[in-house]
Amino acid sequence: MGDHQGHDERFLATVQELTSPGDPQWWRYLGQCRACTQYWLVAQEERIFDEHLLARINEAEAARILTANAWPERFATYEDVLRIARSLATPCCFLEPMADSLISTIKDLRRDRPDIRVEEVAELLGLADDYARRLIARIKR
Repeated sequence: MGDHQGHDERFLATVQELTSPGDPQWWRYLGQCRACTQYWLVAQEERIFDEHLLARINEAEAARILTANAWPERFATYEDVLRIARSLATPCCFLEPMADSLISTIKDLRRDRPDIRVEEVAELLGLADDYARRLIARIKR
């Protein structure tokens, strides 16, 4: 989602958050449209791409989330969310070269997958390899 005409804000204003898995999956939640009752799995990527990713889910899937805390695999990792956002959007341009959102995202990626390569981090964040390498070196200090 995301446009300059406000369609995303109008849509999200109709979606009520019902539940979320909480930490460490802070980026996703189950929502339901107040107008049509459609359930939505929502991933909010606010650090790099500033986008909402949406997936329609049916009543059975929503019930599994609400009653058994059984979440679908879609949007399960922040890396998945970044990969999808990267395929659909342009990353933000950061005025601060060592921006906290870049550092935090790299820390999360490396926590979840310690063997992630510099090139993979760079691709996910839309950065040059050298820039990603400098960010990672900053974290190691």
